Amino acid sequence: MSQIKNFGWNRLKLATLSYEQIAALEEQVKQEHACSDGIHMYDKSGRDKLDALSWAVYNKQKQERNHG
Repeated sequence: MSQIKNFGWNRLKLATLSYEQIAALEEQVKQEHACSDGIHMYDKSGRDKLDALSWAVYNKQKQERNHG
Protein backbone atom coordinates (compact mmCIF):
# COMPACT_ATOMS: atom_id res chain seq x y z
CA MET A 1 0.00 0.00 0.00
CA SER A 2 1.33 3.41 -0.87
CA GLN A 3 1.77 5.94 1.87
CA ILE A 4 -1.04 8.50 2.06
CA LYS A 5 -0.11 11.91 3.43
CA ASN A 6 -1.87 12.51 6.75
CA PHE A 7 -0.88 16.20 7.14
CA GLY A 8 -0.11 15.65 10.82
CA TRP A 9 -3.80 14.73 11.22
CA ASN A 10 -4.89 18.31 10.44
CA ARG A 11 -8.65 18.07 9.88
CA LEU A 12 -8.88 20.78 7.25
CA LYS A 13 -6.02 19.33 5.22
CA LEU A 14 -7.38 15.79 5.56
CA ALA A 15 -10.59 17.07 3.94
CA THR A 16 -8.60 17.69 0.73
CA LEU A 17 -8.01 13.94 0.31
CA SER A 18 -10.35 11.76 -1.74
CA TYR A 19 -12.92 9.62 0.04
CA GLU A 20 -10.90 6.56 -1.01
CA GLN A 21 -7.74 7.96 0.58
CA ILE A 22 -9.61 8.82 3.78
CA ALA A 23 -11.05 5.29 3.90
CA ALA A 24 -7.57 3.82 3.42
CA LEU A 25 -6.20 5.96 6.26
CA GLU A 26 -9.12 4.89 8.45
CA GLU A 27 -8.36 1.21 7.82
CA GLN A 28 -4.67 1.80 8.54
CA VAL A 29 -5.48 3.55 11.85
CA LYS A 30 -7.87 0.77 12.86
CA GLN A 31 -5.16 -1.84 12.27
CA GLU A 32 -2.36 0.09 13.97
CA HIS A 33 -4.31 1.26 17.02
CA ALA A 34 -6.51 -1.72 17.86
CA CYS A 35 -6.58 -2.58 21.55
CA SER A 36 -8.48 -4.96 23.77
CA ASP A 37 -8.65 -3.28 27.15
CA GLY A 38 -12.30 -4.25 27.46
CA ILE A 39 -13.60 -0.70 27.03
CA HIS A 40 -12.26 0.76 23.80
CA MET A 41 -11.70 -0.78 20.39
CA TYR A 42 -8.80 1.63 19.67
CA ASP A 43 -6.19 3.35 21.80
CA LYS A 44 -6.40 7.09 22.57
CA SER A 45 -4.16 8.09 19.68
CA GLY A 46 -6.23 5.97 17.29
CA ARG A 47 -9.49 7.46 18.55
CA ASP A 48 -8.11 10.96 18.01
CA LYS A 49 -7.04 10.08 14.46
CA LEU A 50 -10.41 8.49 13.67
CA ASP A 51 -12.12 11.60 15.01
CA ALA A 52 -10.01 13.77 12.70
CA LEU A 53 -10.90 11.54 9.74
CA SER A 54 -14.61 11.61 10.52
CA TRP A 55 -14.50 15.39 10.82
CA ALA A 56 -12.68 15.59 7.48
CA VAL A 57 -15.47 13.56 5.81
CA TYR A 58 -18.12 15.79 7.41
CA ASN A 59 -16.31 18.94 6.26
CA LYS A 60 -15.81 17.54 2.75
CA GLN A 61 -19.52 16.72 2.45
CA LYS A 62 -20.48 20.15 3.81
CA GLN A 63 -18.25 21.88 1.24
CA GLU A 64 -19.76 19.80 -1.57
CA ARG A 65 -23.30 20.76 -0.51
CA ASN A 66 -22.37 24.44 -0.39
CA HIS A 67 -20.56 24.45 -3.75
CA GLY A 68 -22.39 21.85 -5.73
